[in-house]
Amino acid sequence: MPPKLLLHVFLRACVTIGLAGCGHMPVTSMVKLARVDFETSDPAQLRAAIKLPPGLRPRPNGVLLRIAVRVGRAPEEARDFMLREIPAPPELTREAGSNVHVFAYRIDETDLTRLATFRAELIAKKNSGQGGSISISVQPQACQAGELPNGPVYFTTYLRTAETGDYVTLARDVDLRTIMRDRAIVDEIPRCAP
Repeated sequence: MPPKLLLHVFLRACVTIGLAGCGHMPVTSMVKLARVDFETSDPAQLRAAIKLPPGLRPRPNGVLLRIAVRVGRAPEEARDFMLREIPAPPELTREAGSNVHVFAYRIDETDLTRLATFRAELIAKKNSGQGGSISISVQPQACQAGELPNGPVYFTTYLRTAETGDYVTLARDVDLRTIMRDRAIVDEIPRCAP
């Protein structure tokens, strides 16, 4: 393992509980995210955002940040951290429009301590000579606020850290109708509560 825990980002966009799908990250995003050092990155500065069509909206308390780690030959260990909505950042206003909405998030204050503890445990394992890898994913749970189009239903996710300075695209325009070949995820998204 390199001298620091590098952040390898992998999108796993969960639209409903238990449903996962993966999008493709732009190469430019990989380059920017390769600069992120999980050992020193300030979790209080971490931000996530999702872009959804008007027929979808995130469920209240339904957006999580998942950090998954594999150390040595041990099974992968994952922890989920609650994200809280914040006003959409000005730098993503160009992404919003009449046909899409951007929702932004930060780690909930109560989960910052849990994240710091988790990171300390990982650093201790690394310092004991155990190599490994880490991945981070934004996991939104959405509900239907209105009718969805018959065609593609696109979403985009973003991540910002202290090192990137701005929002980096994790996956752009991933179609919920084609994200899983054997399931119609769009048909499984529940209606939003009144």
